[in-house]
Amino acid sequence: MAQEVVIERRFRGPPESGQGGYSCGLVAERIDGDCATVSLRKPPPLERALHVAASDSAVSLLDGDALVAEGHADALDLDVPEPVDLDAAQRASENPFWGEHIHPFPGCFGCGFERDQQEAVAIWMGAHDHSGLMAGVWTPSPDFAGDDGATTKLITWAALDCPTATGANLPMDGVSVLARLTCKLVEPIEPSVAHTVVAWPISDDGRKHVGGCAIHAPDGRLCAYSAGLWIELRDPATMGAQTKT
Repeated sequence: MAQEVVIERRFRGPPESGQGGYSCGLVAERIDGDCATVSLRKPPPLERALHVAASDSAVSLLDGDALVAEGHADALDLDVPEPVDLDAAQRASENPFWGEHIHPFPGCFGCGFERDQQEAVAIWMGAHDHSGLMAGVWTPSPDFAGDDGATTKLITWAALDCPTATGANLPMDGVSVLARLTCKLVEPIEPSVAHTVVAWPISDDGRKHVGGCAIHAPDGRLCAYSAGLWIELRDPATMGAQTKT
């Protein structure tokens, strides 16, 4: 049976569309299992009813008759880097990647400088060392806990999105957006507890770039990891991106 969802402006990525991980999470939370892939087909609109339709093999997010996103159960086999020490991750986050470049979407729920971790995900990633590994810290708000006390699947997907952009080899003379996200959930993520986040490059192919992300608990346990496909926009203005003038 079809359901309706609304992406509130709070959960934006670009100014007028949903953050990619959150939007994908709306699909993923309706897919059984601990791993799924969700592809975005068009920018998820804000503040209006979208329909979620499920079949035996897939879940779709629809804006009227237009397909916004579709997902299915999947598997993800990645070589996840070792966790970063919390102090080192904190130092990296204090010199964030987007501090060196113009942030195209400063109001983004996942990584915008206009947001904070009291009311958003707001993970700020910075270079950990010279290996290409990026690191940051995420302390999930208790507001994001589900009935079981752990951070919800939806918000975990939101957190597994933006770090993959800093891990991917995105060219900084343009703007890229998330096209596909695969997430594997391993252990519950406890709210109000500082977790470390790492990101790294996976592959590049023309305008397509893939980055990985992993979230670790304070004791080093792997909680979740992801791979995000990013595509360079031909015209960043169509998404309301901030760029050099």
